[in-house]
Order: sequence, then structure tokens, then C-alpha cells
Amino acid sequence: MQEAVSRTGVDIEWLVHELRVHQIEIEMQKEEMDEIRTRLETGLERFPESYDSVPIGLVSIKREGVIRAANRAAADLIGIERLRLINRPLGRFVSEPERPALKTFLERIFDGGADEACELRLAGNGGARTAVTVSATVSEDGKECLAILADITELKKKEEALREELQHHRALFENARVAISQVDEGGTFLRANKRFEALTGYTQEELKGMNIREIMHPDGAGQVKEMIAGQVRGEIAPIFLEEYYVCKNGSRKWGEIRSRAIRDGGGGFLSAVVAIVDRTRGKQMEKALADNESLGRSFFENASIAMFHSTLEPNRLLRVNSAYSRLLGYESPEDLMSASAGMDPFPEEAWDRKAFFAAMEQRNWYDGDYPLIRRDGGILIGKAAIRSVFKPDGSIDHLEGIVENITERKRAEEVLQKRDRELQEKTKSLEEVDAALKVLLKNLEKNQEELTERFLINIREQVLPCLVKLKKTPLNQAQRALINSAEAYLDEIASPFVQKLTSSYLNLTKKEVQIAVLVRDGKTSKEIAEIVNVSKSDVDFHRGKLREKLGLKNQKGSLTVLLRTLSHEGPRERP
Repeated sequence: MQEAVSRTGVDIEWLVHELRVHQIEIEMQKEEMDEIRTRLETGLERFPESYDSVPIGLVSIKREGVIRAANRAAADLIGIERLRLINRPLGRFVSEPERPALKTFLERIFDGGADEACELRLAGNGGARTAVTVSATVSEDGKECLAILADITELKKKEEALREELQHHRALFENARVAISQVDEGGTFLRANKRFEALTGYTQEELKGMNIREIMHPDGAGQVKEMIAGQVRGEIAPIFLEEYYVCKNGSRKWGEIRSRAIRDGGGGFLSAVVAIVDRTRGKQMEKALADNESLGRSFFENASIAMFHSTLEPNRLLRVNSAYSRLLGYESPEDLMSASAGMDPFPEEAWDRKAFFAAMEQRNWYDGDYPLIRRDGGILIGKAAIRSVFKPDGSIDHLEGIVENITERKRAEEVLQKRDRELQEKTKSLEEVDAALKVLLKNLEKNQEELTERFLINIREQVLPCLVKLKKTPLNQAQRALINSAEAYLDEIASPFVQKLTSSYLNLTKKEVQIAVLVRDGKTSKEIAEIVNVSKSDVDFHRGKLREKLGLKNQKGSLTVLLRTLSHEGPRERP
């Protein structure tokens, strides 16, 4: 904004300077032409032959506007051979839109006889337009006048460029994003741009005639008055102040006011450019920022969690809150800062500096263990969250962080870790015992199988042959039946069918196994009852249990058929 106001003031000063230079050039040229004309009139009367050698265009014009004579310089300006100019109207060699002006000019010259001057554009055969200023003096007899044609083409180009520049700067002034006004030496508004109107609520017409002090707050009106007065005296350079200004609707806003004097070529005061930038929102934000900063300071100082600010390298404390100082056993932050001045608060043996600095370099934040030395010399293990705070240029200004005391948690974790290691050792020991028991059990099962095999072999090879021999001796019927039953039982014990029935999968009792064998052989419940010496109802009960355990409960399947299927053997014939 300051640059824009400065630029506007400089541009206006430049335009004023250029306009004054242009005005001086015109005045000098007019004086020069008057002097030349006087000398010409005198010289031509005394030396008529010098008419043609004068370097400035001379044309003798009759009252009718016809050229009677012209020198070489005039012919060159018009762009026509001199002989072709004679006895022809001068208006033919003037651009058509300006011929009426030439006619009026000649009429005034011949009627009044006073010196006159006008500006025209000559149109020669080449099509070029040469700008000239024409001044003339009527002869004594009043029949003709001597006109001097002065080439002002370059001057006109400068004037046009200056006009365009002036229009450009006027457009910049009107459409600037900064509220700009121009005031006189008393502070009265001369003009204002659109932004100034929008900012204050006053229109251009309303502002004209008003004094800038009328839109200023009373506290700042005197400053503005003295500001402009000092610039008029030339005592004050471009100035800047902040003050309230009052809008048309009565609202009061905070503004940044800048002023720059515009002076002429001699340093005289012309006017002052006054710009206002609305800083109301900025002031509100500053107040909110100050309130937030105060709130943040209060939060920092009164927080229940330990907070600190520190440098990065070397790691030194800059500021701590009360909770932080209590955490380390100090009565106040001041006591802690005084005691820790120039000290490294971190125990070397418990502080992994490499991990900390690596995290800050890679991520600009750190979250991990943060050991500290307490006032009594003990080591406190903290859990910290730390981040970098940057300067506007991107470099690190300081670190800020919070710390939680996790010493007890760390001790508990160490105890748990120790117990975990002990459990792992006990588990490993139990796994070794389990492996040994599995080997022992496997050996027992193997021994049991071998024992069972020897038992069955003994039944088949030793007991059963003895029963066969015993059957060949004289026996009564009862003895023979008992021997047959014993032979059958032993035979069944040694058979795969009985081994299936006695498996843990079926979970059959000894009585159920005995009855299952007799059912498989086709014995009726009555016959089975006599053989095993129980009642028929007991046999029926056991048959029901067999059907349940073998999956035939509430089904029509035959128990006898199922048992024969399990044994893959038909009923045995008893001898």
C-alpha cells in the first residue's frame, strides 16, 4: 500500500512537471516567434532578398486567403513546390477538418489587425500531417498579411504522449485498490477515487468542499491538520499514522493514513495525496490474536500437564510452567530456570540423543521417552510430545512440548517384562517336560501293545489248546458246556471284534461287551440270561443301551446285523 501511495504521488509530481515544461516550451516558442516576426518585418523591409533565405516558413496571404508568395521553408513544410503554391488558396494545403479554423483566423487578422495565432495541420502531397502554429501580421495597406509557419509536430507528439500518460494515471487513480484522495493546503478535498468513496460512504460531489478533518475522529483531526500544514511548509516528508476515521453512516473504523505532498518544479506546494487503508479487520485480528496469546499464556502457565519451551541444539530450557517445575521437584518455574541455567537437564545414560535429533530432523516432531533429572538427583522417565516452532524465514525458532511422568508405569512394565521372561522360561521347561511325557507315554503305549499282543498270543497258543485237550477227556454235559463257554469267551477276547467293542470310542461296559458278543452269535435274550446268569429284563436293558451307543436308538435296524458287520464274521458254531 505504501508503495502504491508513493507511486501515485511521484506520478502526479511527474505529470505536473511535464505540463509545466510543456507550457514553458510553448511560451518560449511564442516569444521566439514574436521575436522572429519582429525581426522579419524589419529585415524584409530593409532586405527583401532575405525573404527566401529565412529558415522559418513565411507565406504572404491575400485577404481572399490566396498565397501571393512563400519562401522555401514554407514550401518544405507544406510539402509542395514553391511555384505550385503561388496564387492558390492556403486552405487547400490544410487538413479539411481545420479549414474553418483557418478561415476564421484570417478573418480576425484582417478585420482586427491585431496579432493572432492558431494551430493547424498541413496536408501536403505526401499525405503527411505536419502540425504548425500560424501567427500573422497585416500589412499597412490591409490587402495582405505575412504569416509565419512554425513546425510544432514534435511538440504536439510530446503533448499527445503527455495527454495519454495523464489519462493513464487518471485511470490508475480512479481504479486503484487503495482509497486515494487529493486535498489542498487547507485539507479541503479536491477529488477522490472510487475506492475512497466506497470506504467512507461519501460521493465525489459530497467530498468536494469537505475538509479531511471532517471524516477524522476528533482525536486524530489535529494530527491530520498539522500533518498537511507541515507538508505545505515543506517540513515533513511523506508521513504515516494510524487513527480512527468516521464514515458517512457514523461508523468508526481504524485506518492507516499516508500522505505525500505534490510540488511544482520550484518546490512549491500544489496539493497532497492522502490515502486511507482500512485496518479495522486487521485491528480486530490483532486484538483477537492478543486475546488468544493471553489465553495461551494463561493455559500454558496454569495447565495441569507439564509444558516447556526449549532450544534445539544445545538443548536448553527457555520457559516452563508450574506443572513442569513441580514434576522435577521445584517450587516454581523461576526456581527451576535459575537452577538449570546453562545445564543439560538430560541424563546421558538414559537419553537417546541420536533418536531424538533424527526424529526432529526428519519429521520436526518427536514422540517418545524423555528422561529428566529431578532436583534430588533422581531420574524421572517422561513421555514427551515435542514439535518445532519455525521463524518466518523457515528456520527453527524453538521447541515446544508436553511431558507426562511415566516412571511408575516404566517400573511396572519392567516388572511385567521380568515376569514374562520367567513365564517364558517356565513354559520352555514345561514344554520340555511335556515332550518327555509324550515320549514316555508313547513307550507305555508301545509296551501295552506288546503286552496285549503277548497276552493274546498266550491265549491262542497256550490256554485254548489246553481247553481243547480238556474237552477230549470224559466230561459230563454241564462241564462240557462250561468249557465251551470259556473257550468262546477266550476266543472272543482274542478276536478283533472284541477289541473294537472295548475301544474308548464306543465306551461299552464289560457286561455290554459280553452281551454284544452273544447277540452277534444269534442268542436270544432268554439264552443270554441263562449264560451270563442274569434276568431277561437285565439283558433287554443292556440291549437297549447297545442300540443307543451304536446309533440304533429309535430306529428299526437290527442290532445283530450291525454287530456282525462290525466283526465281519458270521456266528460261530460251538462244538
